[in-house]
Amino acid sequence: MSKASDLLKKTLLTVTIAGVTSSCGSFYSSPFEQTTIITPKSPSSVVICRSSQCAPARTNMTREFMYNSLYNLFDNNLDSRVMLCEADPVTHSCFENYIQFQIKAGITPATVVIDFAKILDVRLNKVDQTINIALDYNMHYNGVRPNCKASNNALFVKTPDYVLMEDTGYRCKFTTVSTSMLSTVFALDYINMDYGEIGASYSFGVSGAAYGGGTGYVMMRFQKNALPSNPKKFVLPKAEPTEPAMPVNQNGNVREEYGVKNNTGKKLSPGQYKVSPIPLK
Repeated sequence: MSKASDLLKKTLLTVTIAGVTSSCGSFYSSPFEQTTIITPKSPSSVVICRSSQCAPARTNMTREFMYNSLYNLFDNNLDSRVMLCEADPVTHSCFENYIQFQIKAGITPATVVIDFAKILDVRLNKVDQTINIALDYNMHYNGVRPNCKASNNALFVKTPDYVLMEDTGYRCKFTTVSTSMLSTVFALDYINMDYGEIGASYSFGVSGAAYGGGTGYVMMRFQKNALPSNPKKFVLPKAEPTEPAMPVNQNGNVREEYGVKNNTGKKLSPGQYKVSPIPLK
């Protein structure tokens, strides 16, 4: 009876250990599988505050004004620290003095903690309609700071309700074997020009020798605000309307096509309109 009892205990212990091991392994993705960063859900509206008043940006803001406000905020704080904290997306109040997410460095589980980022560079890219921002994250995992490259971000305003900041990927060394690739996305939904604050849903993804990541809501607290605002810094180019070219014959006259005579010199009658292709930007 005792031998059967001992065998049953050993069997239960083996099953328990296997279950715990499999559950821990499923928490982290395999380093040999392609890792895709989770894009934060786009907010329904972006709230912007100025002169002690807050309102949805789409009601009284243009894209140019949003670009200039964000550019001024980052440019005014060049070479300074931006404090990062896990926050409530409704009240925008911090409940931690940092943000954190879980990774696995090799075979070792680790908690990555970031409490601030230093702004290294801020530049306008009027051709691509972005604000290029270089950040150096004060990152630690299990009390150790990894050797990381700078995070080069592109901040763009698709519409006053769609503001995104994402980087091109940067490398960190969490293990002695090789480096890992990090990717970061911030979906902004709150901008306070008076106090120098940004609220955003964030996503960090790590792949390679270390892998993992996490999502949440962050408040970025700048040392200086976005004022004064200069609306002439960023002016978006206006798309020129274009018309499709008309087919012509060897004599230079407009030729008939599909039984329809295209005559560019003929004036339009009331109620008729020329059709132009929609510009890409």
